[in-house]
Amino acid sequence: MNMLIQRIFGTTIHGGSSAINRRQLPIEQIRHSLRRTLDDCKDKDLRAQRVMFKINAAKTPADLWMLRSDLHQCIAQVHSQRVAVERINSLVDVFEGWIPPSQLTRIQG
Repeated sequence: MNMLIQRIFGTTIHGGSSAINRRQLPIEQIRHSLRRTLDDCKDKDLRAQRVMFKINAAKTPADLWMLRSDLHQCIAQVHSQRVAVERINSLVDVFEGWIPPSQLTRIQG
């Protein structure tokens, strides 16, 4: 049941109460942040265009969180691993309140 509620409303349920955090960004702002990380990649890489499609199709913040690896690959292919790590790590804060804190880890690079 909790998974169904999370899918429908994009919220997480902990201990029977909604864990809506005042710091949670709306899903469209999260999408915008992910798109921005690919701004200078999308014209140069077909993979980046596919990732942009996935960003637009994602239904929940958790779905968007799962795209980090795809984003990293696109950015690293156009720029470097260091740039990719920096950009992916800069996204951690936009998922605060949506993703359990134990999963909000930064990439070591």
